[in-house]
Amino acid sequence: MTPAVPPLHVLHDPPLDGATNMARDEALLHADEWRPAVLRLYAWTPPTLSLGYFQRADDVAALPPDLRGLPVVRRLTGGGAILHDREVTYCLVLDDSVPLARQSPLALYEAAHTAWRDALAADGLAADLAPPDFPLPTPRTGPFFCFEKPGRTDLVVGPRKLLGSAQRRVPGRVLQHGSLMLAQRFAAHPGADLGDPPPAVVARWTARFEALLADVLGLACRPAEWGPVLLADVAARRAKYADATWTRRR
Repeated sequence: MTPAVPPLHVLHDPPLDGATNMARDEALLHADEWRPAVLRLYAWTPPTLSLGYFQRADDVAALPPDLRGLPVVRRLTGGGAILHDREVTYCLVLDDSVPLARQSPLALYEAAHTAWRDALAADGLAADLAPPDFPLPTPRTGPFFCFEKPGRTDLVVGPRKLLGSAQRRVPGRVLQHGSLMLAQRFAAHPGADLGDPPPAVVARWTARFEALLADVLGLACRPAEWGPVLLADVAARRAKYADATWTRRR
């Protein structure tokens, strides 16, 4: 008898505020409900600046006025700041029973970014992985904005970054989340975008991404929904992300 293929549980969330989005990602990192893997796809409202775990909150004061007035949240992952507005954000959490979770961080970046590249390429969109001579992504150093300088395995259009990701690892599990830019309304935020495609097109791309990612992970997509126990955990974690003590911890 052929063994059942382990599931990749897939969550589709509505647009949420920054503190809730970060609390949901962190809850998935520690949840037992959706092993060995869960993929969450989501968006943000209102537009929000997320700071990398190691960034200084005071640096926001140097931004243009239209950015300084946005809500700010601190991620549990490193890297540069991101202005989350018109984008698709994904969060992937894997147990170390999934082989790619036990490999180097670059292997998982490359797998997810290649899946996005191929999902877009099916509609003739030309994006590619940044070449191997680009710098390695680092959680602690780099420009203020993540999209200002592509790193190795980031998805790029010409010289500009279209998709970047960051990781957090705890014993036995890894979380990776990242942002695919659909459009940009704020001139000061760097990077490429996909020209503000309609929702039906975005849904087609995300469906392809889910299937391609599941295939490379050796898993089978399975729809999932938040239950009351996990939502209670999210609510408790959200208090941290909504608190200025966390946001201004550096």
